Amino acid sequence: MRKTHPLFLSAGLIALLFFVLAGVSFPQDQPFSINVSPLDKPESPVMDYAGVMDETTRTRIAQKIIDFSESSDPRVEMGVAVIRTTGGRDIFDYSLAVARGWGIGSTEDDNPGLLLLVAIEDRKYFTQVSNDLGDELPDGLVGSLQRQLLVPAFRAGDYGKGIEDTIDAYIETVKAAQSGLPVTASTPERVYERDYNFLSSGFARFICCLAIVLFLIAIAYANNRGGGGGRGGGGGGGIDGGDVLALILAGLLNSGSSGGSSSGWSSGGSSDWSGGGGWGGFGGGGSFGGGGAGGGW
Repeated sequence: MRKTHPLFLSAGLIALLFFVLAGVSFPQDQPFSINVSPLDKPESPVMDYAGVMDETTRTRIAQKIIDFSESSDPRVEMGVAVIRTTGGRDIFDYSLAVARGWGIGSTEDDNPGLLLLVAIEDRKYFTQVSNDLGDELPDGLVGSLQRQLLVPAFRAGDYGKGIEDTIDAYIETVKAAQSGLPVTASTPERVYERDYNFLSSGFARFICCLAIVLFLIAIAYANNRGGGGGRGGGGGGGIDGGDVLALILAGLLNSGSSGGSSSGWSSGGSSDWSGGGGWGGFGGGGSFGGGGAGGGW
């Protein structure tokens, strides 16, 4: 039987490698829209997907949010989402998608609402403030409250305290504003700068894949030239370029089939609502235009 030339084998495996890389599912390559939440419909106003809060604290914060929503006029809806990571997505875009997708706020003309989203592994947070709540919670004040209350607690590892203190401050600020007291931002908020993650971009992944392919071609070519005299013998047990490509391809196939849940959006045992009085869900508004503030710790 005629033996396949190593370069032909390498070329075939390289072509197959491109197809596999094109089909590997990266979290940031999933269809994304700032109008559709990447998180499932919430069962509570406080969803702790990362499991960093104890159930007592989470339930207490949720009940505070519910009580305030029922007593405020107009009705103000607040939500909290704690995730492990955005999977490379900018936290501003991610939190905006959740706020809109969850429909925080009523469907009436005046539908104030906000969402505090925290990404634990990314060490980032952002509070999205709806269009109708910007007067009560201006961006500068939101940023200042988070830096004073949320950041120190997070740095100490007490996520529940940081979130609860921040939500308490939001509630008291809105209550004061609805009572007619003036609201001022104590410090001007810095413009939120989106982080550009080069490695999360499609172009960067293409360059990385191309570099890998070129490197493997060089290995295959070098082995073909250097090992041509050993066709009739045992070959000494060496690994040629085709073998290297086959091994890498097998690894890619295995990683591609098991990497779909790396972003950690949809799990967490502390998401069920068990507080008193029940919760009927958000009002379906989702009128968010990008107001708010965020940062890291």
